[in-house]
Amino acid sequence: MSSDSGKSPAEKLREMYHTWHPQVLSDFDDEMPKYWGRRWKANTTIGKLRMVLVHRPGKEFLTVGKPTPWPPHGDSLDAWRMSFKPDLDELVEHHENMVKAYKDEGIEVLVRKPDPYDPPYQVKAIYTDDVCHAAVYGQLILRMYDQIRKGEEVPTYQTLAEAGCPVVGMIVGNGMAEGGPIGWLDEKHLLIGVHYPRANTQEPGVWRANEWGHEQYARIVKAQDPEVDVRICPGYGSRLGVTHYRMIDRHTSVQDPKRIDPLLLNLMKSEMDWNFIVPPDEACTTGPQGQKIGPGTGVVLEPMKVLVPTGTPKATKWLESIGVEVVEVECSSLVRPRNSGSIHCCAGSIIRDPEPAD
Repeated sequence: MSSDSGKSPAEKLREMYHTWHPQVLSDFDDEMPKYWGRRWKANTTIGKLRMVLVHRPGKEFLTVGKPTPWPPHGDSLDAWRMSFKPDLDELVEHHENMVKAYKDEGIEVLVRKPDPYDPPYQVKAIYTDDVCHAAVYGQLILRMYDQIRKGEEVPTYQTLAEAGCPVVGMIVGNGMAEGGPIGWLDEKHLLIGVHYPRANTQEPGVWRANEWGHEQYARIVKAQDPEVDVRICPGYGSRLGVTHYRMIDRHTSVQDPKRIDPLLLNLMKSEMDWNFIVPPDEACTTGPQGQKIGPGTGVVLEPMKVLVPTGTPKATKWLESIGVEVVEVECSSLVRPRNSGSIHCCAGSIIRDPEPAD
């Protein structure tokens, strides 16, 4: 005779749960390889790059010269934020150059889905780093500032989801956040710049929406790891320094610390013992206010190894002189000064190895 004879179905079900299916305490981070296929982490700028998100230029560039789908519906190159009439064949060739450079380094390349809109317009979707960014694990979908970039969030989300990458949050409400001024200094220090580089409005509502977007990002990160020191930098102008664009190794960047906000500089020196290597003038470019900037270190492939565009031989020679291995790639139609972003902007870091120890 069954030992549970006489028990009601509800009692049997309750006993089943208590005996065979107790709640299990576990950590999402630990379970990622088992249930999500791999360790989806990129909370570092210099850990070895394993997977990069790019976008192949497509039919959206054929729309340039027609009225924009957003007001005031201009048809000029300025309205499309282009400095030249795009040649799609050239853009694709330069994109393929970058893809080959990554694959030659053994890096997995994830290509974002094409522009799904009619008419297609996402001519800045090549800058995949702006639309999603790493939390402690997984990726956050950010929320773009202006009309030319709104809508990139959806195909970016779909691409990540189909690849199996956990999307652990997104900026909602009237929050705004773009990836350029957001960067991990190390796995326990995250900078979130506000209003940079778009210092072109005095509207308080826009300012607060930016701040709210960056605060949402910070809350998601802190929920994953309360030990991460998240600094929401003011960034009203160019003094943020965007150190993550100039890193070459752990706690090491090639930049003049005078260009960094003094309070941020104190943090970097006191808590991270940061090493600033000041480049010579000939390795630098001139910023919009006449200041010496750079050289940019493009995409850090691994500590002391970077991918940069061709065309800056003096900067490349100097980087090599301080022990940096430099990989150059011809992609001039995708990056400044011809286009509006950098090779760093063209690379969404989806998976990186942990940082090396000091």
